[in-house]
Amino acid sequence: MTGFKNRLRANSNPIGDSGKISSRKPLTGKDLAEYVTDNKSAFKKNGDALCVEAGYGEYATDGTPQCDFQPFVQELGKVMDLEADARKKENPE
Repeated sequence: MTGFKNRLRANSNPIGDSGKISSRKPLTGKDLAEYVTDNKSAFKKNGDALCVEAGYGEYATDGTPQCDFQPFVQELGKVMDLEADARKKENPE
């Protein structure tokens, strides 16, 4: 199979320029929430790549993002709970 171009690998990392993300420290708290909010459209509904770029996983050798989903969602959930609590304090019912 000659002349085959791996389009997944070429398009798998739309924001960062590193092929491996394992050395990136995972974003936490408000930094994670802001990153997700600011960059979700740039990843064109590729949540796995967004997760990896936030520091929660790495790209496989073929360029496929491999998200470590549980800690990503747990951290994002903490931030969302904190923001919801802050809104309740500002606007009590």
